[in-house]
Amino acid sequence: MTSGHKLAQRHGVSDYKVTTSSNPVQPTGFVYVETDRYLPSPSPDLSPSDDDGKVMQKLGAWAKEPLNELSYLRRIAEGKPFDEDGHDEFAPTLLSGLVIWAPFYLPDAHFKAYIQIAQSVLGKHSWKKVVGYRYLLQGKGVDGVKEAVSNENFVANIVAVGGQGKAFDFGVDSHRDGVEVVEVLSALVEKIRKTEGGGGVKLVLNHFCKPDLSTPEWPSYSRWSAAMSGLSNDPHVYMKLSGAFNEFAPSPTPSSVQELLTTLTPYFNHLYDTFGAKRLMFASDWPVCNVGGPQGEKDGEERNWSVWRSVVKAWMDGKGLEDEEKEWIWWKTGVEAYGIEGF
Repeated sequence: MTSGHKLAQRHGVSDYKVTTSSNPVQPTGFVYVETDRYLPSPSPDLSPSDDDGKVMQKLGAWAKEPLNELSYLRRIAEGKPFDEDGHDEFAPTLLSGLVIWAPFYLPDAHFKAYIQIAQSVLGKHSWKKVVGYRYLLQGKGVDGVKEAVSNENFVANIVAVGGQGKAFDFGVDSHRDGVEVVEVLSALVEKIRKTEGGGGVKLVLNHFCKPDLSTPEWPSYSRWSAAMSGLSNDPHVYMKLSGAFNEFAPSPTPSSVQELLTTLTPYFNHLYDTFGAKRLMFASDWPVCNVGGPQGEKDGEERNWSVWRSVVKAWMDGKGLEDEEKEWIWWKTGVEAYGIEGF
């Protein structure tokens, strides 16, 4: 990501509050999900001869950007912002949970070493806000997803954090990487379940696996829907309604709620029919929703969030969902999936 990229600009809690200010009901909290920070190489340059101190040093240098993100999150959680952070001392009251990045494919000892570093950077108070971890498989192609499935460390580390009561977020890109990546996810879930201690790990899928929305009739829709049906059979798999604006490319993103619904309704309906309201959650994907957002990436900064909220609301109203079901999708599913207390 270049320094001039839209997402490289500041997006603080104060910016989020401005963005959501037009919502009839103001959010009382949010879950911060890691932002896929830069890594200089796919894996750290670790040697079997490295002692514990050397491992910690190398991991810290390699994961500098994800750890910088944790430092930023600590300042939010503790209400001690830098001037350029874009939040104030009241931000901690909105921060309901953190979903952070971790290198799940590393061997157990190195994974634990990274978690130890992350705990140190976040501090004891902020670490209590961690409700889950995320590792994105999108952009890695079907071979990359298959590699994750076959990686014993990847699976074992997911089970380990799940055993601590933390959710695991992950996502694939069936638009650009092909629909087979969604089908491979079933093998990953099955492997997690067959691992000792993996039966109850809560798994959260992002962006309904990024289907290709550039055409009204995606040729792979039937395979996507079959894969969703299979994944929904697992009672501990949750799905986020999010991230759709990016998936209309190379076609322009429709500019009206009704036009967006014309394309999205079959997907939403299928997810509702399979997962049910109690395992679907609204997620804004802010600020990424501005990339490809129907209100524009520059002038629509404060409006794309509202458009997505309006799309989800209009679908629920049109579908005739009961008020209780709507509450689950708006916030209760998120609280349940991430084990957030105080609601």
